[in-house]
Amino acid sequence: MALTIGEMYQFKGGREKIIYVGKQGNWHQFELDGETGVIWCELLDSDLHLIEKVGAA
Repeated sequence: MALTIGEMYQFKGGREKIIYVGKQGNWHQFELDGETGVIWCELLDSDLHLIEKVGAA
């Protein structure tokens, strides 16, 4: 999955919107929508199948 900085994603089946802020080492970092400046979650490449781009069919 190719991630774009500033794009909004969500966990499949989840409600929280997360915004991709970049990669630090092996970790893709996300902020919770509305909580700018706070890393809400980090995912490894092997975990990216758990999320989807908001608005994707």
